[in-house]
Amino acid sequence: MQTGAIDTYKRLLGYLKKRLGTFIVGITSMVVIAATEVGLPAILQPILDGTFVNKDPFFLKWAPIGLIILFAIRGSATLVSNAAFAKISTNLMHELRSEMFVKLIHLPVHFFNTHLTGNLVSKFTYDVSQISQAGVDVLNTIVKDSLTVVALFTYIVWLDWQLSLFMLIMIPTTGLIAKYIGRRQKALSEELQTNFGAMTHRVDESVRGHEAVKIFNGHTSEAQSFKNIAKQVRQKQFKLALSSKLSIPIVEFIGAIVMAGVLYIGTQRASIDQLTVGEFVAFFTALGLLFSPIKRLTKLTHPINMGLAAARSVFNLIDQNPETDTGDLLLDGNLKNIEFRNASFKYPDTESHALRNINLSIPKGSTIAFVGKSGGGKTTLANLIPRFYNVTSGQILLNGIELNQYSITSLRKQISYVSQKITLFNGTVAENIAYPLGRNSIDVLDAAIAAHADEFIRTLPEGYNTQLGENGAILSGGQRQRIALARALYKKTPILILDEATSALDNSSEKEIQKALEEIKGNLTIIIIAHRLSTIAQADKIAVFEEGCIVEYGSFKELNKANTYFARLLNSESTSTR
Repeated sequence: MQTGAIDTYKRLLGYLKKRLGTFIVGITSMVVIAATEVGLPAILQPILDGTFVNKDPFFLKWAPIGLIILFAIRGSATLVSNAAFAKISTNLMHELRSEMFVKLIHLPVHFFNTHLTGNLVSKFTYDVSQISQAGVDVLNTIVKDSLTVVALFTYIVWLDWQLSLFMLIMIPTTGLIAKYIGRRQKALSEELQTNFGAMTHRVDESVRGHEAVKIFNGHTSEAQSFKNIAKQVRQKQFKLALSSKLSIPIVEFIGAIVMAGVLYIGTQRASIDQLTVGEFVAFFTALGLLFSPIKRLTKLTHPINMGLAAARSVFNLIDQNPETDTGDLLLDGNLKNIEFRNASFKYPDTESHALRNINLSIPKGSTIAFVGKSGGGKTTLANLIPRFYNVTSGQILLNGIELNQYSITSLRKQISYVSQKITLFNGTVAENIAYPLGRNSIDVLDAAIAAHADEFIRTLPEGYNTQLGENGAILSGGQRQRIALARALYKKTPILILDEATSALDNSSEKEIQKALEEIKGNLTIIIIAHRLSTIAQADKIAVFEEGCIVEYGSFKELNKANTYFARLLNSESTSTR
């Protein structure tokens, strides 16, 4: 193996340290299995010479009993070995999945924006299963078959060292074959890893976008796209399967040559009394038993390379840097004002700035609206407050202290956020509203009423105990938005960010939500991002964005004047809705 592969395998084996006792039991059982493998040809020699040749009554009586005892020991050792390594294998998969998931939920927002969901899901399913083979199943085979090969080879040399020289033909040749095939399989395994991720993503995307597929008649296009990816997977799998089987006929052919030579020379030696019949049969049997573990060892290059490719994929996720959090100050909920000072930001791996020189003060208890055309920087600025991203330059202050001096956990405890992309979990209505704080029936009800959601929740089959399905599949867009708003209100934080939180509501429901916001206005600092400008008339201040800059700032009345950019936006909206 190359240095990188060895390092990966060492890291993988490091997970076995916690289960060293089970591992030792498994290894000990393998030693017993290897010893009993030699026991079969070893017992044949006295059986043949003592019973068929010498007619010794001792061997006639005890040979059958010895054979039964031998296989009883072998069967018990095999069972213990399989149980031990099955336990190690399942624990390894559990630990890797848990470690990946914990890392995944602590990764920064940028990671999720640059990685396909299907590739991430594939790591938890396909990759971990492949690792189990590389980390445990392969190790099982390597240890057991290597011990068996050593034991049988030692016994063969002990029986007749001259005949054992034929093994010098077989062992080096099979080693070279395994090395050559392994190089090819390594490249194919890494390519297959990528193809599996793409296929999983294709399925995930088609399921999530099934409505778009139907309405735009994308069935043929989706089917063809999946077929192309699946074809690549099939081709790689076929090549891997073929290469893994290629070594078998080669080893068998070499083995046939070796056995033919042994058969010819062995019979010659037996005819001149240099070998007894029992010794010759024992030698020939041991040689035959030797081929099976050698064949299994040459086949290991396939699962090893598949497993190592999967391990690199999994470790790549585990080694990702989590969100940077150098802050150690704690927020107690007594918030004053939020201030942006010459704050600029550009997304990673981009050249242009999404925000440039933002100067803005948001007093405690005020309601401020961000408006402007799409791509103007409204959502980006809102995302800086809970530190989904950090400013590239400039400062963001909270209570006069830079935002990055507060711990992320402490900061986010004081912020509720309803984004454009509504996320509901596969649980009950009440569990979604209370997520993840734990359910309090009275507070859940109050939050639902405030979000104008109680009236439709009560019409659901089981009310607040109704299971929502995947991402609230049984709800309309407006209902999902109101559940998300209720969750934000349930959290009872001093800062509330609403990013198009009423975009999917009808006019009547939206007015009810506006009433709810009016009731809490003054108690919370509310930041509203809106495209429908008529919905933010009651905001204390409005910041108008264009190309990453705030171009106008003031109240609705102050900005709704002739020749202002805001007035033109408002007039354009009014014209488009007539």
